[in-house]
Amino acid sequence: MNIEQLYEQGDYEAIINSLEGSPNEEYLSILAFSYQKTKRWENAMECWNHLIIKDPTNAEYFNERGVCKFNLRFKHAIQDFDQAVKLDPENAYFYSCRAYIKDKTGDTEGSVEDYTKSLSLDPTDAIIMNNLGLAEQKLGHTAKARAQFKSSDELLGIETIDSRDDEANSTASPSLPSNNQSPTLWDEFKKMISSKAGFKQFWAELRGK
Repeated sequence: MNIEQLYEQGDYEAIINSLEGSPNEEYLSILAFSYQKTKRWENAMECWNHLIIKDPTNAEYFNERGVCKFNLRFKHAIQDFDQAVKLDPENAYFYSCRAYIKDKTGDTEGSVEDYTKSLSLDPTDAIIMNNLGLAEQKLGHTAKARAQFKSSDELLGIETIDSRDDEANSTASPSLPSNNQSPTLWDEFKKMISSKAGFKQFWAELRGK
């Protein structure tokens, strides 16, 4: 079984055991993602550091290193997300990731700006709509938030819940309609792979092929 198949099956430990300490740099990105999947953030960050040195123009490397820094509570993690957006300003995913980080670090207004930009680049993304609604709700923009929730539900084929109005006026944050959990960067990453490009296309793009 090859490395790509192991990753698709979620056998991250097997990937780590196979690639750890290997001079084969072809699969260093997958090794980094496998470390992230198993929450070994420092190991993953070392991989991204190495890849960034080799290719400082790859926005994905900076974005994922930012994920590691954020989980390690580095104060300057946002700088990597800024660089990813700078290198690939038409990528909705990078704006969405940065929006999530901004919201988590207290910059809700900046989060709304980034989610809005992300949605303009990918106007049919239900998760972006929902997350934009969450951020707008925090700012007290109840009507805008309700509209985003409704549009998100419609795209996901979910009947809009009547109690959403009450949720939008409460202090509790609404959860994702799909799994009732707050969104994470990995939720967005898995969505990107599964519903937009597929793993093989994503892997080819990441390697620049």
